[in-house]
Amino acid sequence: MLIKRVNYDKKFLIYVLLLTVIVFSLYLFNIWNYDLWSPDEPRYSEVAREMLVEGNWIIPHLNQEIYYEKPPLFFGIIAAFSALVGKMTVTTVRLPGIILGSLLVGLLSYYYGSKLGRRVGILTGIGLATTVNYFWYAMRVNLDIPLIFCTTIAMILLYEQLEDKDSCWKSCLAFLLMGAASLVKSPVALLPVVVILIYAALTKELAKLKNIAWIRGVLYFAVVVGTWIALVFKVAGYNYFKVTVLEQLFEYSTGTQGHPNPFYYYFVNFPIEALPWTIFLIPAACYLWKKRDTLPKIVGFNCIWFLSILIILSFIGSKRGVYLLQVYPAFALLIAWYFSEFSKKKLESLKGLKIPALIFGIFILIVGVFLTLQGPNLLAKGFSSAMIQKYGFTTVIKSLSLFLIIEGLLFISLLVQKSNKKVFIVTVSFSLVLILLMKVIIMPKVNLVKSERYLAEDLVSLRIANEEVALWGSHNNDCGFIFYNGIYYDDIFETKDEVNKFLKQKSSVILIVSEADEFYNYFKIKDNWIIKEYIIGSNNMLLIKSKN
Repeated sequence: MLIKRVNYDKKFLIYVLLLTVIVFSLYLFNIWNYDLWSPDEPRYSEVAREMLVEGNWIIPHLNQEIYYEKPPLFFGIIAAFSALVGKMTVTTVRLPGIILGSLLVGLLSYYYGSKLGRRVGILTGIGLATTVNYFWYAMRVNLDIPLIFCTTIAMILLYEQLEDKDSCWKSCLAFLLMGAASLVKSPVALLPVVVILIYAALTKELAKLKNIAWIRGVLYFAVVVGTWIALVFKVAGYNYFKVTVLEQLFEYSTGTQGHPNPFYYYFVNFPIEALPWTIFLIPAACYLWKKRDTLPKIVGFNCIWFLSILIILSFIGSKRGVYLLQVYPAFALLIAWYFSEFSKKKLESLKGLKIPALIFGIFILIVGVFLTLQGPNLLAKGFSSAMIQKYGFTTVIKSLSLFLIIEGLLFISLLVQKSNKKVFIVTVSFSLVLILLMKVIIMPKVNLVKSERYLAEDLVSLRIANEEVALWGSHNNDCGFIFYNGIYYDDIFETKDEVNKFLKQKSSVILIVSEADEFYNYFKIKDNWIIKEYIIGSNNMLLIKSKN
């Protein structure tokens, strides 16, 4: 859809396809050897599983109750994909996101390559694919990769439509994609419209906005979203729409729900979460400002894209690093263009690359040495010696320390190099080695204290016939256990009195507790209880069977 036949470049297309396949293979590698990590992955996967098993395709459900937090589209895609494969597994629930994340890399590579040259296109794809937060979420079950897949393409289509007076298909497709994105997560999918309006105003091209088929586009958007809303009213009535759309939109925008953070949150977190390429952010920004009057038009558009979304999201009350994935495609293009300027000999000095690389190298070298010296002590503070040995956490610390030391030395060595290509290669190597290290060593080891599967399997082994199963803790965070065993909770308690009454029943019952310390503070352990303890993420959890 983004490839114009008049600009068809067969050789470059082969390069892009090869890059896409490599990225897909890298993201896919070994994802079956570690479980879904709480809280989001098991929860989203369970919603998709119930959609497939229970047939609730319009209204998402969790533990056979309405799940109000998110619309149904991507859950449906996961369910349908798993149905085509024949079963739902860790791999099948992650694959749709991996496919979309890899495909977006390829589409952007070709599009920007056709506009600014092959080098810029390939550098953009590599930069996006190796940005820490991007590849982290592309390899997980989440809603933001499919969201930015839709919004990014919609953004480009609207930008292209500004210059196209002869047809309106780009507008219609853009609004269709924004409609789909709204059913993936939220009305934040309309950000491309806001960015295009800002761009037209800042560049004094408001007259070109008439090239966008606004009325027809809005109708396409309305058909997509309106069809779902109509079905929602038919199946669940106004209350579901009120809670899922109206209240969620208001509460997340004000920060009363979700993840409230201060205005400056993204200005602090983005440089960390978009490593390693943010080490070049300041010199790239300075160069872009210096060349602001002679920038290629599309580079200027990406500057506005990046800054406008960064500022808009900073004003929204609820903030998470994943929300800022919306700016990553633009950021990747800006860094790629900056690197290409060195290749064109438009920047004689490599200080803009060497100094950031040196600072970053020294920093990660210090961290690596610190972990080498203090890693065992840090582990001892959080885990018992038996757990450290059992779970192999020492191997994780040693591997991570060695990785940081070696990469730190490589970045420092760039100070004596005279090639921008070597800077780029070392930066890419940081992400490639990190991905492989995560997938081969870190994630399989840490999986033992992140996965809910072990508790879910023990629940199956302890449960006899139709014993009641209840949960004391967060409904959303903990119902992911169901994905592994298909056992729904009979009750979800909010107070200790409810728990006390449940455990005093004459028949044997099973209780899952999300906060062990809170349970021990309120209850005295009885001899007829079987208790198993688990560490799952930041929670110390309990599985209790009361044999009355």
